[in-house]
Amino acid sequence: MNLSLPFVFFLFLSLHTCTTTGGRAQRKQRQAEESLIPYIGRVEPEKLCELLKCHSPAGSWCQVVRENGVRVPKCVCPQSCPRQRAPVCSVLGKTYGNECLLHKEACRKRRRTALAHTGPCLVSRAKCTEEELGQFPYRLLDWFLLLSRMGQSYVPTAPPQRCLSHTQRTLLAQQRFTMLDKNNDGKLSRMDLRKLRFKRMPLEHCAIPFFQSCDSDRNRKVTLQEWTTCLVDHTEAWFYHFIDENGLPQAVSYNQRQPSLTFKMAMKSFLHFFYFEELAEECITTVI
Repeated sequence: MNLSLPFVFFLFLSLHTCTTTGGRAQRKQRQAEESLIPYIGRVEPEKLCELLKCHSPAGSWCQVVRENGVRVPKCVCPQSCPRQRAPVCSVLGKTYGNECLLHKEACRKRRRTALAHTGPCLVSRAKCTEEELGQFPYRLLDWFLLLSRMGQSYVPTAPPQRCLSHTQRTLLAQQRFTMLDKNNDGKLSRMDLRKLRFKRMPLEHCAIPFFQSCDSDRNRKVTLQEWTTCLVDHTEAWFYHFIDENGLPQAVSYNQRQPSLTFKMAMKSFLHFFYFEELAEECITTVI
């Protein structure tokens, strides 16, 4: 059988990529299991299973198995599943009869997935209006800001999102992009975004149209540049429009290094309209 040189090269590259990815996953799995060894026999294996993250085999889940007469947590692919009806939703937005069936299919397809929540997948029946879609990036960035501060020591003067500068918002968007980009290829796939949606905000009816709008070149991938432009620029566009619509002084597009006096006046008027004078002064200082 004659094979062309480009085809042979492509086949070799594909096999090399799969081998490298598989080896990395196996190494992570080995390290995860070894980290639990000191606790075997001292902690219930079911509890250890809750701590064990499965990297390999792809799609596997943690079960308690016997090894040399000792019950230990192990990541395995289920061969058969009970008929018990206990619906669960995967992070990819598909409902399964129980969690075992979820992992059985994931192993068969060699797909890395996880449980989003128990019960059937939640689907919002509401339609995302143009106004809600325009506001969505502001709310999403607000949520990212909250997540970034979870686990940190309490800081009473931590500024809210409305006080962040363009540079601070961009940095926040970039940090979240890095966390979502699991394979570090500099792009978010539709699967990455589906996982974010079904695991973290299943009832958010504007998530899908917003993520689709971020893919400006329609190649089914969202780059870091597309992500920051979509999230940060749209957030600020909505914010300025909101100020204008409420009859407050018009905000001009500002240089992130030196906001104009007009923008500072608009910000202070906006904050004074909704909050206390002290907060307005604090927020102006934060922006500058």
